Amino acid sequence: MSTFGFSSILLTPYTSTLIDKYGKKILSLIALSLMIISSISYIFIVDFKIILLLRVIQGAAFSIFFNSSSAIASNSLNDKEKKDGLSFFSSFTIISYFLGPFFAEKIILNFGFTEFFVYASVFSLISFGLMTFIVDEKGEIDNEIQTRSFFSIIKESKILKILVANFLLASGFGVVMNFLSLSLKEKGLSIGLFFVGYSIVVSLSRIFLSNSLSNKNLFNKILIMLGGFAFAIFFVPSITSIYHVVLFSVFFSLSYSLVYPFLSSLALVGKSKSLTGRIFGAINSSFSIGVNVMTFFFGFIAEIFGFAVMFKCASLIIFFGVFILYFNQSERVE
Repeated sequence: MSTFGFSSILLTPYTSTLIDKYGKKILSLIALSLMIISSISYIFIVDFKIILLLRVIQGAAFSIFFNSSSAIASNSLNDKEKKDGLSFFSSFTIISYFLGPFFAEKIILNFGFTEFFVYASVFSLISFGLMTFIVDEKGEIDNEIQTRSFFSIIKESKILKILVANFLLASGFGVVMNFLSLSLKEKGLSIGLFFVGYSIVVSLSRIFLSNSLSNKNLFNKILIMLGGFAFAIFFVPSITSIYHVVLFSVFFSLSYSLVYPFLSSLALVGKSKSLTGRIFGAINSSFSIGVNVMTFFFGFIAEIFGFAVMFKCASLIIFFGVFILYFNQSERVE
């Protein structure tokens, strides 16, 4: 299972460069084709080594499509619209939590894995059909770029601060999504209502609240939201009832929901359309690294000291990161 995530992270410098070099649409269609073929292939393949190879291909395909589709969405917006537009765009990713795990489990239990893999491939097929209607805009392709340009972009002071903030967000997101259910189970509580609240609150806040905040001093506002996010995680050990689970779900989701799309909009404002693939590649890599690496680290803390110490440790790390970012703004991120 982890092969997918690691291949996506490791291949992003190359895949995101290809997106800007050859065009978002054509790379999206290639990625979706690979997704369709690999998903269907699981029906016939039983060799474990080939299954691992298919997961590597899927990781690369996901990296290409997620970054290219995000870049297409960004390029269709002017700088003033990016904050609200990307918030609306990212709200649709929440639907996948419902269409994916929720229905997939029911299909596997009631029908079988063959039907499940067909079900999974259908979404890529639908996306392929929709993507054929997309037109690459002028100025989106730069045939001269090299892979090393990806690393030169992330060295920029403004982009680097955004990536660090996104990493902090991902570390908290990962620790909650991976360990909250186990922590609640120890207390005889269910996590079901948390995911219901998370899906509803994140979707609605991204759609309806993004335009309530102005672009002025936006990075500082993001840091305040990150502080609230860390505050929510700190009090996870205090959850003792289903009522607390619902309250945590709402506060956690409100503080989390707008940070990712706002950080994305900040990174993209004023940037050439031919850079958007690599910028989204950097943003999504920082998030994936935050989730995967920090979850691994926090897992050791939980095993040695328990869940309560782990959640508080995660919270304090985010608080410390926010503090450093706030007092280290020699170049303002606006």
